Amino acid sequence: MSAGAIPALALVGFGKLFDAIEACWPLIAEGRTLHRLRLTSADNAAADTTALLADFDSASTVFFAALDTQAINHARLHVYAAARLRGFRASSLRHPSAFVAADARIGENCWIGAGALVAHGVRLGHDTIVGDGARLDAGVQLGAHGWIGAGASVGAHTQVGAHALIGRDVRLAGGLSIGRHCVVDVPGAYAESLADGTFIDPLFPLPVQIYEGR
Repeated sequence: MSAGAIPALALVGFGKLFDAIEACWPLIAEGRTLHRLRLTSADNAAADTTALLADFDSASTVFFAALDTQAINHARLHVYAAARLRGFRASSLRHPSAFVAADARIGENCWIGAGALVAHGVRLGHDTIVGDGARLDAGVQLGAHGWIGAGASVGAHTQVGAHALIGRDVRLAGGLSIGRHCVVDVPGAYAESLADGTFIDPLFPLPVQIYEGR
């Protein structure tokens, strides 16, 4: 690839996020080549990704892992890891209607959805999805491989650990610490910090902390 040339993007995945990026691609990157590598399922995501990328050159192509179902956060990680192991770099993308402050720091393989707001000083770890209409207030820090659902909000200077899932219409207050591998998936307002591995979802409406057996 010649110096200054814009690399093509291999879109790997399936589902609503894959379809949304495909639909608005001309607005995201006018004139840039898009290779659509659609997976049939998440069952063998890593192996299928490796096979699909076999004919592409990592020097002239970057990728984006587009799997958006909350339950398969780990499948998205498998796609991301498989592509990185083959030497491909990941690109981050945003919907044309999203607002991202100039000083926000966005990791690779991040998606910022339609109408989302990312305020100044925000930091997003690698492989994080920010859903449509979500709001990240000033100084928010999100760990890698996370999920922020549509319409959710994270208050100023709250820190969310890696592999956390903040569901649709969840509202986190400012100044909180949400641990690694936490799931908060019942809509509503939350004003208390959560330890690593805490679940709040339809099966566990009260906070439940998952401990490893010893």
